[in-house]
Amino acid sequence: MKRGTIFCVLTIATFLSAGVLVSPWALAQEASPWKDRAEYDAFNAIVQATTPAQRVELADKYLAAYPETKFADKVHEFKLQAYQQLNNTQKMEETATKLLELKSDHFPALFILSYLIPRTLNPQDPALEQRLNKAAEYAQKGLSAVDSLQKPEGVSDEQFQQQKQQQTAIFHQTAGFVALQKKDYTKAAEALQKSAELSPNDALGFYWLGLSYLTPKPPEYDKGIWAMARAVSITGPTALPAQTQAEVKDYVTKFYINRHGDEEGLDDVLAQAAASPFPSPGFHVAAVEEQERFQAQMVQEPVKELSVKPEQLATFDDIRRFLQSGGEKEQDTWTLLHEQVLPLPGRVVTATPENRPQTLRLAISPDTMTQDGRYDVEVALATPYSEPIEKGKDIEIEGKIDSYTARPFLLRFVEGKVTKKP
Repeated sequence: MKRGTIFCVLTIATFLSAGVLVSPWALAQEASPWKDRAEYDAFNAIVQATTPAQRVELADKYLAAYPETKFADKVHEFKLQAYQQLNNTQKMEETATKLLELKSDHFPALFILSYLIPRTLNPQDPALEQRLNKAAEYAQKGLSAVDSLQKPEGVSDEQFQQQKQQQTAIFHQTAGFVALQKKDYTKAAEALQKSAELSPNDALGFYWLGLSYLTPKPPEYDKGIWAMARAVSITGPTALPAQTQAEVKDYVTKFYINRHGDEEGLDDVLAQAAASPFPSPGFHVAAVEEQERFQAQMVQEPVKELSVKPEQLATFDDIRRFLQSGGEKEQDTWTLLHEQVLPLPGRVVTATPENRPQTLRLAISPDTMTQDGRYDVEVALATPYSEPIEKGKDIEIEGKIDSYTARPFLLRFVEGKVTKKP
C-alpha cells in the first residue's frame, strides 16, 4: 500500500522564522564573537541572500572558510530554512541531523526529523532499523521538550498553543508509526489515537491508525474501519494523494465486506467518518450471521484432511499445476496457499509506474520466460520501489498470496517487497 507524503510547510516555516534565526547585528553586540571583519561580512551575506539557492551556497562557503565559527548552528538553521523553501527533503534531513550533532536538544530539528523520516522511509534501506530507532528517539525527545517551549515574540497565545498542539500530534504520530513498523500494534494504536485527537484532519495519521487496528489477528473491525473511512474522507492539503486514497478505499471496502458480508451500509460509514473524526460510542459494523454460524461449526466439526500436502507445492510449477487441476485438489491447494507469504525469483516483464514502480509483473516459469510479454505473477508492492526496474531484469520478491486466475494462469501477491535488487 502506497503511503502518501503530505509536507507540513507552514509548521516548519513557522519554526524557522519565529525567533530561531538570529540577526548578525544582534550577534555583533556580543564580546568578540567574530574571528575578523571578513567573517562578519560573510555571515551578513547569508542573512541578506535573496534566494534559497544563494543562501545555501553562501552558507557552505562560510562553513568551509570558518570551521571553528561560534555560529555553526545559526548557519545550519539558515540552510535548513533554504532547503525547506526548495522543498529538498533529503537536504533538510541531512541539515537537521547536523543541527542535532551541534545541539542535541535542537527542537526544530527534532520536529523536522520526526516528521520526515516516516514519510521518506525506504523499506529496502539497509539502515531501516536504525532509522526507525532514531525516529522513535526524536519523537520522545520532542514530547519531553514541547511543554517547556518559550513563546516567540510576535506570536499570540492562541497561535502558540496551536503550534504546540500540532507539534505534539506529529511526535505522537511518529512514535505510533515506529511501533506499527515493529508490529507492536497496541502501542501503535495508543500513540496514533493521541495524534488523531490532536490533529483530526491528518489523513495519513488516520490511515496508520487504521492499520494498527486491522493488521493484528483478529482485527478490531469497528475502530479500524472507521479510521480508514476517515482517512479516505479527508480533503484539502492534508488529504492522501489520489492514488493512495483509492487504494485505501479498496482496502477498507475489503475489510468491510469481510466483516459484514457485502458493501451495504459502507457509504453511510464513509459519510459519517467525513463528518466526525471518531465514531459514536454505539458504532458497530454488524458481522454477517452466516459467517458467525460457519465459525461456530468450525469449532464443533473436525478439520477436514486436505487432499494436497504442503510438500507437494515445492515449486512454482507445482503450484500452477495444482491450481489448474480443478475440483477438490484445486480448492485444497488454495486453502494452503491463500494469504501465505512466499518468496519467488522471477524476470521483470513490466514495472509501473516507471520512476517508482509499485506493480510488478514477472515471468516465473521457464516456458513463460520464453514468450515475450507473458507473465504469470503480479505483485503489488507495499511501498513504491525507490528506483526504476528495467524489463528483463532478474529479481527476487516476497509477498502475500492474494488471488489467482487458473487460465491463463496468474498468481497475485499483495504487500510485496523486493528482496534481491535487479
